[in-house]
Amino acid sequence: MKNFIGKILIGLSIVIAYVNLQSLPENILTYILIIILVSFPLYIIGHQLRRTLIIFKEKVIIWSFAYAFVALLIPLLFFSYTQYEQLKTDTFNEHFILFESTSSVNGGGISLGFMLSLILFVSIRIFSSDIRRKWIPNLLILITLTAYSTSLYVLWEDYRGIHADGGLITNKWNGVEESIPWENVSRIYIDPYVHYASLSNTSDETHISWAMVIESYSNKDVLYRFQNLSENDLYIGNQIKEIAKDNNIPFIVNSMTGDERKWYEFELDLEKLPKTDFHEFFQYK
Repeated sequence: MKNFIGKILIGLSIVIAYVNLQSLPENILTYILIIILVSFPLYIIGHQLRRTLIIFKEKVIIWSFAYAFVALLIPLLFFSYTQYEQLKTDTFNEHFILFESTSSVNGGGISLGFMLSLILFVSIRIFSSDIRRKWIPNLLILITLTAYSTSLYVLWEDYRGIHADGGLITNKWNGVEESIPWENVSRIYIDPYVHYASLSNTSDETHISWAMVIESYSNKDVLYRFQNLSENDLYIGNQIKEIAKDNNIPFIVNSMTGDERKWYEFELDLEKLPKTDFHEFFQYK
């Protein structure tokens, strides 16, 4: 019975630590107090109930490191990353119709990859007690932590977007800025397609998506993808459609295939989206 109650207390302590993230960043003191006075004590009491006093004294330090890793390090790393992305968007997303926080498709994956590597190496260091050369994971932790921090710094001014007045703007991490004004845009394509679920990813689902291809007279095509149907993305699309109309830019919507029409209608019904507005944008008949 004690073992069962101990497991519940340990699980509850982790849940409290994760829920407690909602108090950040406004109430840092509240976050610290809940961790120190509620979450961590529940975690320690849970282990006391599950083990004898001798085993508890032997393992309490490694269990404390495990708590710091699972309940603090992992959620705080992901929290810091999302806060960084939000701050970056708030800083540069001025007068942009559409803003993306990286100038390339895989740009955001660099920092995220370093962060996941850091989590992996820290977990190896904490949970692999039989490692003889402990300096190796320590060195890897230091390297990945440095790489993660450096990538955030370097990619701070790396972004792209569609500007209401300036056209297509791309600012790269090395300081090079590329822009295509609206007068240099030759035409805009809207291309609906079906995203089919990946067999290797159980959380992936088949759904209708669409792409916006913006062609220029300099033969530099710019591609933006919209993963689902949403009223916000429709609003963005209609804004760009109006700009195309004002600048006499052909705005072409590719016709949907039978399969695309099926998934398009399914998602409209599933999400209870305004059909008339979407039909008008996608020229659906």
